[in-house]
Amino acid sequence: MSVQISYKKQGLFFLLVFIGFLILLESGVRIYEYSEPDCFLIGTDAMKNIDIANQKLMCSESKSLKIIQKPVNAFEPNQQTSTININSLGFRGVEFDLIKNEDTYRIIMVGGSTTFGSGSTSDNTTIPGFLEQKFHEEKFNNIEIINAGNRAASSFEEAYSIRSNYKNLQPDLFIIYDGWNDSFRKMSEKDLDPSISSTELKQSKKSALETLISELLFVYRTPSVVYPLIQQISVAVSLTEEVMEKNSDIWSSRWNKICDENNDAKIKTIILLQPVVGTGNKILSSDEKIHAEYFKGVKTVEQLKYFAKKLPISSCTMSVDLRNAFDNMDIPIYFDGGHMTDIGNEIIAEKIYEKISPIVINDIKKLS
Repeated sequence: MSVQISYKKQGLFFLLVFIGFLILLESGVRIYEYSEPDCFLIGTDAMKNIDIANQKLMCSESKSLKIIQKPVNAFEPNQQTSTININSLGFRGVEFDLIKNEDTYRIIMVGGSTTFGSGSTSDNTTIPGFLEQKFHEEKFNNIEIINAGNRAASSFEEAYSIRSNYKNLQPDLFIIYDGWNDSFRKMSEKDLDPSISSTELKQSKKSALETLISELLFVYRTPSVVYPLIQQISVAVSLTEEVMEKNSDIWSSRWNKICDENNDAKIKTIILLQPVVGTGNKILSSDEKIHAEYFKGVKTVEQLKYFAKKLPISSCTMSVDLRNAFDNMDIPIYFDGGHMTDIGNEIIAEKIYEKISPIVINDIKKLS
């Protein structure tokens, strides 16, 4: 009897110790979340020319944006902050007509949050914003560039949006600024089913453990902080050379099909492989070095190398590798792994202009 009681006491003791450990761990996580900025740009060397108050304002305004699904993520129309304007059609920037004027040359720039301009101080200092300004400076005022960047969009969502939505806007040219959001996952050859939202698709692929974490333990913050770290390690392990080669086949094939379809509709398509921290020979700042080490772990730069081997994509009007856009530059540009300051956006816009302007200007001459 005394032995049984002893076992019960030991079991109770270990249970209390375990509960105490969980409480201690949860406390530590909450202190970490409270003390650490939940927006990567705050306090980084790339953002040193913007005061902390404005950095925090940019972060809070970005987080305040409302998202809808149809079936991929899109911004709810008519949202205005001091740094971001979402127009009545759900795109960042000024209003534009659904039916364009005959003398307007319309470019739609498609991509993720780097195209949208996360961390940009205004609509005009995003990559599409700077690119449009460059054409206007050269007196091509009939060129209109629509910013179709969406948070976390990969080629999977982008291809769907082009087919189902963006082509209806009468573009003359699509510019696809792509790569990063496809670089840290095992890609699927399937196209998005219009009857199911992207979130529903992700939910359907979740394991029982993932569902438990996301649905039952949402109040307990530890899984939310620890699980992404475990998931990142899992992704890095799963991205073998074979998987990265397969990913690059899927990526290039997807854009090849889109370009073929656009050619049939007499729409040009240019594919841009984007830079991230660690690509090319940029001289990295202290903060950038930290992000570069992380990218080594999740094999982002390696996957982009595989994508680059697939360029040029045969059916596309042009394919451009921008991974070396910041070679030998020593100014801090990235405030995280791929998002850039206004200076970085402007440099990329200049590089894009150099590449695409002969095509665009030749098309404009045909309009007149």
